Amino acid sequence: MLNTIPDASPRMPASFEVEPPPIPEEEIAGVLEADVVVVGEGLAGLCAALTARQAGADTLIISASARPVGRGGSVFAAYSKVMEAKGLPRQNLDDFFLEEFSSNSFLVDQRKWYTLLDRSEEAMNWLIDILQAAGCGVVLEDANEDDHHSPTYQPPGTHAFVGSGIARAGTGITLALNALEEAFLAAGGRVLRSSPARRLEKTGRRVSAVLAQQKDGTYIRAKAARAVILATGDFSANPEMMAKYCPQYAPFFTAGGDNYDVGFSMKGLFKGEGHQMALWAGAAWQRTWPCAVMIQGSRLGTNLPYGSHRGLRLNNRGERYCNEDMNGAYTALTTLREPRGEAFAIWGANYAREIRFRAHGGQRDGPDTPPEAVLANWNGMADRGMLVRADTLEGVIEALGLPPEETMATIRRYNELCRNGKDTDFHKKPKYLQEIREAPFFGCSLSDRFFFSVMGGPRTNWKMQICDEQDEPIPGLYCVGSMVGDMYAHCYNFRIPGQNYGACLTFGYLTGKRAAEERA
Repeated sequence: MLNTIPDASPRMPASFEVEPPPIPEEEIAGVLEADVVVVGEGLAGLCAALTARQAGADTLIISASARPVGRGGSVFAAYSKVMEAKGLPRQNLDDFFLEEFSSNSFLVDQRKWYTLLDRSEEAMNWLIDILQAAGCGVVLEDANEDDHHSPTYQPPGTHAFVGSGIARAGTGITLALNALEEAFLAAGGRVLRSSPARRLEKTGRRVSAVLAQQKDGTYIRAKAARAVILATGDFSANPEMMAKYCPQYAPFFTAGGDNYDVGFSMKGLFKGEGHQMALWAGAAWQRTWPCAVMIQGSRLGTNLPYGSHRGLRLNNRGERYCNEDMNGAYTALTTLREPRGEAFAIWGANYAREIRFRAHGGQRDGPDTPPEAVLANWNGMADRGMLVRADTLEGVIEALGLPPEETMATIRRYNELCRNGKDTDFHKKPKYLQEIREAPFFGCSLSDRFFFSVMGGPRTNWKMQICDEQDEPIPGLYCVGSMVGDMYAHCYNFRIPGQNYGACLTFGYLTGKRAAEERA
């Protein structure tokens, strides 16, 4: 199959594929018992732990961090009581989902996506009740409003949490984490913090315990009478795993340290310890290869919250190279294909008036950004060296270091297309053809790329059961969150902002209930 990991047999296994020797019994300092053991205290792990506890299961969270950890705060649900209160109609996303499957070459597990579509409202309403009881607000984040078949369009449904000094949409995940943890502890749940899980133990085929390492180096054996749920994040801080499962992007990730408490970070986050434990317990790797990267490109000069500049883009040869109607993720990927991975944008002051501007991090139905504020923002960024500004196009071209003759020829051609109202070169929609004609003129590099995470891991069915090479579930072993296999392909493209956290919420909510019902 073209989408499977290439078979390089015979080969030496990677070091992370080799199970270490058993931990000596004399290093195990204590035993904890629970019905369900959840490994990880992010959004997915907390949702799973709370619903397991609400279903009557004695539940223990084992956390490598000293506190609940997350970053961002955009959480998607297809519908919710918040959307209903704002008068938003239910939307039919059937065609949109098919477009997304097509953009991923139909390599994603559709059962997971449709489960998210059908059950996310239930899960979001459950979370809304918890947050409102804790005094937190739930709002809708602004998204890209555009033609529904544009790759920039984003359907409504991205929820954000505000309160306790957090007013900017998409940054309040800590509010949700703290509320979930408080509800979990109030319901009688337990948390073992600062104790990274190192090994799974099995009784026969069933995963029956987790060995977690304490600060003093000794271990706690956490027995799970019903199930273990892994929610340990990604593997972007593990160079060897990146080289095998996401090789084309491995060079761009800088491995972070061993700080499990880190929140928002542009470096590799986690080392795939949950993935490795699953492999040692008999898990197969996901079918989709390579793993999908969560990436954003430059948003300098963009007019939409999750967009990228949609005026003229050029490579370092002064050539236009694409239809610019794309979001930040696709901007990063197309830029990487150009010479030296470089790209640039040039525009005039008239751009501020001729296209609608919406700020990132705003709430849905908030005001547009007026032209004078857009211009003030550009001038401020130019003063700080983030953009270049000049009274002539030649000045902008020189400041960007582009070849003058080739670039001016490209600008003249682009302006001609704009005046004619038809892009015969790249077929961009006429409404996005803004001539570059009024000084001051601006330019910037679009070469910045932001690598957030890597999505994927152990082979996982739609019930979040981790499976072996024969696609048989390993009894007692589940996973949720960004480590779930076959959820994404190619890249996490942000066409559904908050889809990952929406999946963490929805599948965490459902998996905790399912694990609570499992019997050995």
